[in-house]
Amino acid sequence: MVIQPNLKWYKGISSANQLSPRCPFASVYRCPRFYQSLSLLGEAGSTQIDQQEDDKLESQWEKSDLWPVTNEQATMIAGPREGPKHFWRFCPEVSFDRFGLFASHLDRYGDEIDMGVAHRELSAQGASAGDWRWQWAYIQPSHYADCPLYSLIMEGKGKDHPKPTFPNLGLPDSITTHTSRIIEGDGYTADDVKELISVHPETPMP
Repeated sequence: MVIQPNLKWYKGISSANQLSPRCPFASVYRCPRFYQSLSLLGEAGSTQIDQQEDDKLESQWEKSDLWPVTNEQATMIAGPREGPKHFWRFCPEVSFDRFGLFASHLDRYGDEIDMGVAHRELSAQGASAGDWRWQWAYIQPSHYADCPLYSLIMEGKGKDHPKPTFPNLGLPDSITTHTSRIIEGDGYTADDVKELISVHPETPMP
C-alpha cells in the first residue's frame, strides 16, 4: 500500500502517539532543519528569506551543536538551478507547506519519458488524482517525531542546552555562576591553612 502523507495521515500519527498535531518546533528560530529547508526553498522558486535575516540565522545556528557537521546530515537540494529535482533530509513541515506532502525526501522524475511511463502505469491502476506518484518518482513520508533533531530539541540535550536560545524564547531571568578553586597545599604551614579558610570559607578541606 502506498502511503499518501497528507494532513489526515500526519494528524493521525500525532493523535495515536498523543503528540501535538503539528511540530512544536516548526520555526526558523526553533529548529535548524526547519531553517535550512525553508532557506533552500528560496533557491527553488519559493519566496526567499530576507538576506540579512538569513545570514543572521545561519550564523546563529552554525554555533549550535544541532547544526550538521557533514553533508550526509545536511538538508540539501539538487538538480538544475531552474528546477531542482531532489529534496533531501527536509523538514516534513516545510515540505508540506510547499508541496502538500509530509516527507523528508522527495525526488522528481528524471525526464518526461520517465514521467510518461509512470503515468501510464498509474492510469492502469486507477490511481487517484491526489496520489503523489503523478508528480514524484519517490518520496519518504515522515512525521516530525521521526526527525533526528526532535528528541534533542524536546529534551534540551546538548552542550548548549536548552535549545534554542534566540531570539526571545524563554530566556532565563537570571544566571548563577559557580567558581571552583584548586589550591596546591604542600608548601603551606598550619597557620597558612587557617588564613586560607578565613579568606576563602567556601574552599573545601580535603
